[in-house]
Amino acid sequence: MNRHEIPKKIAIINDLSGYGHCSLAVAIPVISALGVQACPVPTSILSNHTGFPSEYKFDFTDHMTPYMEAWEQLKIHFDGILTGYMNYDAQVRATASFIEKFKSEDTLVFVDPAMADHGRLYRGFTEDYANYIKDHLIRQATVIKPNITEACLLTGFDYDLVMDATRDRTMRRLKSYLINIVTALKELGPRDIVITGVDRGERILNTLADEHEVKFISVRKTGHNRPGTGDIFSSIVASSLLLGMSLEHAVRKACDFIAVAIEISEQAGVPVAEGVMFEKIMSRLSSTADQAKYIRH
Repeated sequence: MNRHEIPKKIAIINDLSGYGHCSLAVAIPVISALGVQACPVPTSILSNHTGFPSEYKFDFTDHMTPYMEAWEQLKIHFDGILTGYMNYDAQVRATASFIEKFKSEDTLVFVDPAMADHGRLYRGFTEDYANYIKDHLIRQATVIKPNITEACLLTGFDYDLVMDATRDRTMRRLKSYLINIVTALKELGPRDIVITGVDRGERILNTLADEHEVKFISVRKTGHNRPGTGDIFSSIVASSLLLGMSLEHAVRKACDFIAVAIEISEQAGVPVAEGVMFEKIMSRLSSTADQAKYIRH
């Protein structure tokens, strides 16, 4: 193996849930299947994600900085940094510091501002926290992946008005809103933007914007919304970009994989709280990794 065949490295800052198919537990195998080295930084360690009736949780916040400093002493270079759900301002500060220390000109910083859904912030979060994410992480990002609720919070657009536009069969109003939201997000600094989760009944609309244009990808809904699919989506897109794929190709790959994972999970009767049964279709990702060198921006 020559130097150019050594896997790229991506640091993943997220919580570790031992059960429930989400966060680091799905990010590590998915990223590895794509041929990228996954380097986890836990924010919290949980027995299972919080969608279950109860859980054990160990807060790793106080350990994040010395953990990261140990990497700094080793002078490790990361090709990518992927951030996910965080609980506190202190975790955001530690993550922002990590990005500042490890980001170089060629480092892809992929931020998932996981803080809200269905028109409202997650329990315990405030608008001040949303602004904190914007000021400390969004402005340092190369790529951001908010859902439509988070995109509205970050830009000040009215979520209810945007959702009302989803009932317009022509999608003209909806697309106009989304283009304006993307434009406002671009002003915060990211190069690329993916807005996920615009529910249009039997289909889900994703919006993506690179340096050149805005595109819309509509995909068939194959089942219930399930925990961990956002983590899988981010992992596939971030890794695919590191492998040289275009943003559009990376998003389509993520959408296709998740659609199949949800469909087979529904067919197998997997409880929604347990996320998606993706293990049996991992070969789809390894074949994608093999194709990466043939795909250009």
